[in-house]
Amino acid sequence: MKKLALLTLALGFSSFAFGKEAIVQPVIEEEIVQEIVVAPAPIIEAPVMIETSKNHLYFRFGGDIYSKYSKYSTREDKGSVKLSNGKTKGFGYEFALEGTRSLTDNFELGLGVAYQGHNKNKTFTIGGPGETVTVGKYDSVPVYVTSKYNFNTESQFKPYLKANLGYSFNINEKDTKIGEESPFKTTVKNGLYTGIGAGVEYNNFLVDLMYQTNFAKASLKYKEDGESLKKSKLDYSRVTLSVGYKLDI
Repeated sequence: MKKLALLTLALGFSSFAFGKEAIVQPVIEEEIVQEIVVAPAPIIEAPVMIETSKNHLYFRFGGDIYSKYSKYSTREDKGSVKLSNGKTKGFGYEFALEGTRSLTDNFELGLGVAYQGHNKNKTFTIGGPGETVTVGKYDSVPVYVTSKYNFNTESQFKPYLKANLGYSFNINEKDTKIGEESPFKTTVKNGLYTGIGAGVEYNNFLVDLMYQTNFAKASLKYKEDGESLKKSKLDYSRVTLSVGYKLDI
């Protein structure tokens, strides 16, 4: 009986062990999901074209606030004779038309033409009382290259520097007088023209000061017999105050 009990117990233990082995353990499979990150394609922006090539047309009018001629003298058999000390009288003026193109944000280059009416020479005393001479004046029409450098500011007032270089056609010569008589015809040769100055622009209106010179040589010719005296410099220099307007085209 004891043996039967032991046998039954052994069989029960074996059945329990076998059942435990038969239980299928669940297999947990871990799914690894790899996230593929796709970077956005770079956006290439077209370059923004800034317009720097702009054309301008300038209209100017100016008056001379200071002027002088070269001290004029001529040579005769007895040596040099001074006929003028370069002082002037009257009113000098100019009208100018200039066209430029903006090569950069600051720099303009172009061409200009002007009509310049020059002051007269003051009468000069060459001897005693009543022995006077008044050297004839002339006007000029210069054709020139003009350049302008603009300073960029955050205000509407824009300062600038300006320079001109060209050729002066000297015209409208006036006779040279001795006392009240006009025995000499004045002949003036063409020459170089230069100008440099500074100004300020406001809403396309502008004001500037320029120092300008028309280079010339003049000779005096006796009307009676056509004999000419030797040539001498008769350059005209002045400071001109101008106002103008800029038209963008």
